[in-house]
Amino acid sequence: MGFFSNLFDAFKKGEDPDNIYTDEVLGITNWSEESESWHGEYRGLKFSLDYDRLRKPTDAVVAYAREVLTDPEYLVASIAAGKERDKARFAMYGGFYAAEIDGLTIGEISFYIHKQTRRMLIGLEGGRDYRAWRIEYVDRICEGIGFDS
Repeated sequence: MGFFSNLFDAFKKGEDPDNIYTDEVLGITNWSEESESWHGEYRGLKFSLDYDRLRKPTDAVVAYAREVLTDPEYLVASIAAGKERDKARFAMYGGFYAAEIDGLTIGEISFYIHKQTRRMLIGLEGGRDYRAWRIEYVDRICEGIGFDS
């Protein structure tokens, strides 16, 4: 595929998403026009499934969400390890963020595929002074924690 073919693909409208998508494991999800994704809750964890110009989420993104959400031990351990690792990185600011990072909890987990790679973005709640913390993953590998203010 050439440059113009890729550019054309980027502007294709695609299919209109279904308002409700139900998965046998994840349950019912509802379409959000604002975030352009389906939102649901699984065992108390809020999550979203990315829109890829199809009526329903792709099989790949649903499988990824199932894999992660049905393995809470992995999720908790991975976030804890990421927080510990990145507290050291943030230590250059005089340890200012360590207590805040310790207090962060899991918010919404967004599942998506980017350039044929499974990716996850987890919003972390509990940030101070308008900091919106998040932790990013490539497949099941934590890339790190950061924030926007």
